[in-house]
Amino acid sequence: MMKPVKTKQSNRGLLEAMGSLAFLMTALLSVSCTQAFGQGTAPTLGTAQSFAVLGASKVTNTGPTVVTGALGIAPGTAVVGFPPGIVTGGAIHAADAVATQAQHDTTTAYNSLAGEACNTSYAVPTDLGGKTLVPGVYCFASSAGLTGALTLDAGGNPAAVFIFKIGSTLVTASDATVTLVNGATQCNVFWKVGSSATLGTRTHFIGSILALASITMTTDATLSGRALAQTGAVTMDTNTVSIPTCAAPPVNGPPVVGKSFTPPTILADANSKLTITLSNPNSTTATITSVFTDSLPSGVVVSGAAANTCGGVVTAALGGTGVSITGGSIAANGACTITVNVTAPVAGTYVNSIAAGALHTSIGNSVTPAVATLSVSPVTTPTLVPPTLGKSFSPANITVGGISSLVLTLSNSNRVVDTITAPLTDHLPAGMLANGVTSTTCGGVVTAPKGSTTVTLTGGAIPAAGSCTVTVGVSVDCACSYYNSVAAGALHTDNGNNAAAAVATLIAGKAPTSGPPTVSKFFYPAAIKPGGSTTLKITLANPNPAAALLTAVFVDTLPSGMVVAGLPTSVPSNTCGGTLTAVKGSAIVSLTGGHIPAYSTCALTVIVSVAKAGTYTNSLGVGVLKTDRGHNATGYNAVLTVSTSAGSGPRLTKSFAPTTIVNDGVTTLTITLVNPAATAAKLTAPLIDYMPAKMVVYGGPTNSCGGTLTAVKGSSTITLTGGAIPANGYCQLTVKVTAPCNNYFNNLPVGVLKTTNGINQEPAGAALTVTIE
Repeated sequence: MMKPVKTKQSNRGLLEAMGSLAFLMTALLSVSCTQAFGQGTAPTLGTAQSFAVLGASKVTNTGPTVVTGALGIAPGTAVVGFPPGIVTGGAIHAADAVATQAQHDTTTAYNSLAGEACNTSYAVPTDLGGKTLVPGVYCFASSAGLTGALTLDAGGNPAAVFIFKIGSTLVTASDATVTLVNGATQCNVFWKVGSSATLGTRTHFIGSILALASITMTTDATLSGRALAQTGAVTMDTNTVSIPTCAAPPVNGPPVVGKSFTPPTILADANSKLTITLSNPNSTTATITSVFTDSLPSGVVVSGAAANTCGGVVTAALGGTGVSITGGSIAANGACTITVNVTAPVAGTYVNSIAAGALHTSIGNSVTPAVATLSVSPVTTPTLVPPTLGKSFSPANITVGGISSLVLTLSNSNRVVDTITAPLTDHLPAGMLANGVTSTTCGGVVTAPKGSTTVTLTGGAIPAAGSCTVTVGVSVDCACSYYNSVAAGALHTDNGNNAAAAVATLIAGKAPTSGPPTVSKFFYPAAIKPGGSTTLKITLANPNPAAALLTAVFVDTLPSGMVVAGLPTSVPSNTCGGTLTAVKGSAIVSLTGGHIPAYSTCALTVIVSVAKAGTYTNSLGVGVLKTDRGHNATGYNAVLTVSTSAGSGPRLTKSFAPTTIVNDGVTTLTITLVNPAATAAKLTAPLIDYMPAKMVVYGGPTNSCGGTLTAVKGSSTITLTGGAIPANGYCQLTVKVTAPCNNYFNNLPVGVLKTTNGINQEPAGAALTVTIE
């Protein structure tokens, strides 16, 4: 088969066809792009149109910020920093009907922008720096940034709209700029931000920012547009914010020169950016035809390198007194800028003007002057004041076993950092311990190990015009009020020490308990001679947080042979309320009505007698005590021994000296062993004193009884092994003990002392009160 032959003519036709097809595809693509852009619709801002700044939670300012337009906040009420900031061309609306409606209209506009169809989409975080964008809707799946310059080119259409829909944050770098060219207007640039927006230092930004959360403008940033925050704060620091005014540009008019200083007020020897703006309202490019010069006012000099967007060559010698541009051009229906940092070493007001006709271009000369004023304030040495120290407990009320956070707050009102020059130590009150959980925002190192009684911050600093905190978890060992103080002068910084003490109180209560009431009883003495009498004490206890009311008559039936002999005269016979019935000669003790206090006890006390020798057991059964908090779940027995030898055996007494101490203080416990017999009483078993919970041995034991006394520091038992009590005499054991705040009763029961002369037939007890201070 013969291959077809391609002639030159057929090749030429094919190339022409392919060229036509390429041209047609290019034309179609151009049409498609032109249709894709310019479709965005500017939202209606409603009453928000007149607001330059609108916050939701708070509006704060530092420095001489100038807001041109209304400033508002809703639903919050706090507007801070005005003055020194000023609001011109509008009023301040704090949580009034105007601000509330403006927030409503901002939400409507935000939702309108959210509904705009995307022309260009960015799936990853994108920096807009260095881009030139045409009208349209630009969508960012996550964040957007701006480093350097972004140019928005309207292509000669003054109605062109630029919409930026940002999924999360908008952040600009220092000195970032947004420039409008070819008829683009401030009124038609909108930034819908899904969370928060931050304008970096000296950023020159254009457009209305509608942020779902907050907006922050750092030092010397300017915004030609609006800062509208729907749920968060608007924060400013020496900024210029002005709502845009967009009039139709003149057609085929002369070039216009404008100028400004940013910031307009500086300290002596500080920098301000001089911006000279050359605008061209014509549909053709304006070429600069002669050297254009701005002569700075006397006393103002160039302090940094110049930059421009006009092309040509800019001359601005460091330390010089003028700025000039040779050559360059201004785009049709656009503008360009010349920027340079300037300074003045002497305080004063400097008026910088460029005369009419100074700018010469191919479309004519400028016909109006340009004027800007730079205010320079003298540098004054600030008066530094000492830091302050505060403290608090959170929560301030806990139960024993709970945790509270001790917070030390270090505050600095100076405009410079306060450096901590010596360790700051907080000595916790007795009974309060660190739990080992610490944190700080001051830097440095926090030392407060678990179980320690001090909190120490070493190093660190307090931020300028701010504060920092040290936080430590603490616990306590008893139900008391704890007063914690840090003395004046404890916080040492390079700008002075705290002049006042920092104090806080933590209140600890008993952990809530509950359960049925209980009963107990004892005879004192527990051994008597036939025909003698003794005291019977019945104790009713209530572990609940509310009083327990008796719902039935409480009855104690005495054992056969035991009868009521009367009521005591030295102590109350009834502390439970109600009616106590104890008829002399009867065998019944009863209580009708009454109550047991919350978390407490009450008692019934009667005198009983027995005629014949023997062992008498007095029993209270389960359920004998009936209250609205339940019935006693266990019974209780008390034993009385009646014999002709009663009272001849050894005895015990005990005491605390002093009887009241402060939290974790020290007292001396004395146990006295008495022997009334004519022969020595040798111990036949160890004598053990089990101290109440949380009472422990501190040290210093002494023993005049012989044998071996064991009292280990930190333990809760005291034991005497061996030894003897002299005939017709006594001996003593003494031990220093300590305890946290509470009320304690230390008891030695009947029979705990066993000797060759018998046992103790009566208990021995002593009370100790421990207070917080």
